[in-house]
Order: sequence, then C-alpha cells, then structure tokens
Amino acid sequence: MSPALIILSLVSAFLAATMIFAKSPVTAALGLLGVLICTAGIYGLIGEHLVATIQLVVYAGAIMVLFVFSIMLLNLNILETDFRRKPKMLAGALVLSALVFGGLAYALNEHYAGNHAIHGAGPYTPEFIKSLGGNTVVLSHALFSQFYISFEVISLALIVAVVGAVVLAKRKVD
Repeated sequence: MSPALIILSLVSAFLAATMIFAKSPVTAALGLLGVLICTAGIYGLIGEHLVATIQLVVYAGAIMVLFVFSIMLLNLNILETDFRRKPKMLAGALVLSALVFGGLAYALNEHYAGNHAIHGAGPYTPEFIKSLGGNTVVLSHALFSQFYISFEVISLALIVAVVGAVVLAKRKVD
C-alpha cells in the first residue's frame, strides 16, 4: 500500500470523527466535505480517475453546496442537535446505526460469500472492458442506454427533495 493512500485514509478517518462529534452543523458539513475530497483522492490513487472526478464534481461540489445551503436556510440551532441534552436521542441513534451497519455487513458478507462462487465475475472482465474502449465508454453506455430511466428517476427525486426542503424552510421562517 502506498504512503499517500495510508495518509488519505487516516485524514479521512479523522475528518469523519470530526464530522460525527462536531457541535456545529457547519463544522460537520465541512468535515463531510473533507471526507469526500479524501475519497476522491483515494479513487485517483487506485486509478479510477472518472470516479474521482465524479466524486469531486457531484458530491464535493454540488451536494455539499446543497447541504450547506440547507443548513444555512434552516438555521439549525446547537440545542436542537446537542446529544448531551437529549440522551435518549443519542441512544436511539446509536442503536439505529448499529442495526444499519450490522445489516449492511451481513448483506455484503452474504453477497460476496455466496454469489461470486455461483455467478462468477460476469462478462465485464478487465480485458473485455479494455476492448470496448475503457471504463468511461462502458459506464456511459450502460448509464444512458440500460439505466437511463433509473438515472432520470433519481434526478427527479433530488429535485423533489430540494423543493420540499425549501417549502419546509419557508414555512418555518414565516
């Protein structure tokens, strides 16, 4: 493993802890921004330059602007997010987090333990992807031909979420 990969992983872990334990929502959002940038760096180091670019443009750029805009628009107060004042909320969050991560770990274990032995890697081997023109060509062809309806539904869901957040924030301001 390269030293740069280890450094980016450690910085990402530190920023994730900062994000979780931050008292201010803006500090938490900036910690998430750092994690997303480190993740893009990790993708770049392992040779997935398209995914690294998408990570920077979409997540570190657009989504983080949306998060910071929502935080500023909703005017979150520290008292609303302070777990020390609401220990039941902290206990509930910890239990829910443990259930979600446990379920994900179980599902991933079942998927990788069972499916790959039966189905194999599929038709997209590295040699086959290279013969088709590379990762970008294969990904764009799949995204805009096979999965275009899913792509459009996700963009529509994001627009509905933004409009809903603005309506809720406007109702709170009035």
